[in-house]
Amino acid sequence: MNLFPRKSRFTIGDNSFAAPHLPIAAANQPTRLLLVDDEPRMLASLRELLSHRHFDIDTASSGAGALACLSDTRYDLVLLDLSLEDMDGRHVMDFINHHCIETDVIVISGNVQIDAAIGAMRRGAHDFLRKPFSQQDLFKTIDHVLTQRRLRQSNRDIAYQLELSERTYRYLVDTSPDLIYMVEPEGRFTFVNNRACQMLGYDRRELIGQHYSVLVHQEDFARARYAFNERRSGDRASRDVELRMTCRSNPTLSENLDNASITVSLNAVGMHLDHAQPGGSKYMGTYGIARDITARKQAEAIILHQAYHDVLTNLPNRLLFKDRLGQAIIQSRRNLTELAAMFIDLDRFKLVNDTLGHDKGDQLLLQVTTRLKGCLRKGDTLARQGGDEFTVVLPDLHTRDDARVVADKFLECLNLPFDLGGNEVTISASIGIAVFPHDGETIDELMRRADVAMYHIKGQGKNGQAFYVDTMEQGA
Repeated sequence: MNLFPRKSRFTIGDNSFAAPHLPIAAANQPTRLLLVDDEPRMLASLRELLSHRHFDIDTASSGAGALACLSDTRYDLVLLDLSLEDMDGRHVMDFINHHCIETDVIVISGNVQIDAAIGAMRRGAHDFLRKPFSQQDLFKTIDHVLTQRRLRQSNRDIAYQLELSERTYRYLVDTSPDLIYMVEPEGRFTFVNNRACQMLGYDRRELIGQHYSVLVHQEDFARARYAFNERRSGDRASRDVELRMTCRSNPTLSENLDNASITVSLNAVGMHLDHAQPGGSKYMGTYGIARDITARKQAEAIILHQAYHDVLTNLPNRLLFKDRLGQAIIQSRRNLTELAAMFIDLDRFKLVNDTLGHDKGDQLLLQVTTRLKGCLRKGDTLARQGGDEFTVVLPDLHTRDDARVVADKFLECLNLPFDLGGNEVTISASIGIAVFPHDGETIDELMRRADVAMYHIKGQGKNGQAFYVDTMEQGA
């Protein structure tokens, strides 16, 4: 049964008809409809029927009224009669298009000519209902148009979210303090961020297409091969791989790189395209993030150096000296050779320090260090124990006299005057010597007996050297 005949014989059927569910504009907002028809009974009947579907409905009985409504209110759907008394309904559609009004249009007309439908569709109508039509046709058409509207809006929302996500991701990547890159399966760069160019001194166009090996320090190629060719993901992927990367100077950049290298901590994961080929995913390359840890490594090196070296003289301290002596003992035991451990105490240093001040005392220690180092061979160790005490390891002795010769050189160079900024001072030294393995086979034994020999010299008037003998402790 046709519920909506042509205007000449318009009637309406049973309003209790159960219409299908129609989508709404949003979860908390009803769908807004504008009904445009110059036949009052038609408008009233449409409004009554559609009100059962909980639409928010406005009506207009003329083209001018429709334009006024469209100017003031946003509508999700317009049901538009093409044959209006004051204007052609297609002019209403032209108004919608000209003002870029975001609404959908269903044309309702008794005009049986196909040209009318074609003209309406060309102007953007989403569907066309020809009178007479049934309730089912009306609701089906409205349902279809609103569903398509919702899908378009959903697609726009998704596209916007994707665009926003991409912009956010690119912003984070390009402003990241870390080097971010992608390489294809052969190891050539397909992407580097701004920080990579700043850190390495290259223009992005120079790096794209280059193999990663052009940036890796040659001594780190082996580790780099695994990190830049990483195919794994998740917990099995490369984590905190330390590499050195070479840089070059670039006058357009603020950082002075000048052919240096930086140390980075690199994390990398494989990129895979699921179901790209029969039997599983396809490896597309590697994505990585490298953090510049050069400053941290330098700080660690300084801390490590300070832990094992004297702050004033930069000589090995007590800890490093024991390690060096221990290594020398192992080597001498393996090669069946002798080594000498010396304990040196400066005579009259306390007098200089108390008389001229600590600054002059430090100058004296630095000059003493320079003179003692000048008497040693490559491979010998000179260390400062603290205060005015120094220790020496002389490995690979041919005879005990080799140690005596070095000790005499020490005494000779220390007996020469020292110029401390206009103050000339003279000092001497007391030197005790213990020889491995005769005087001891451990670090503590050798150092204790060298100390005994040194104090023996002090008791004999200072300014001399002596080898340890058992009678020194017996006398004590």
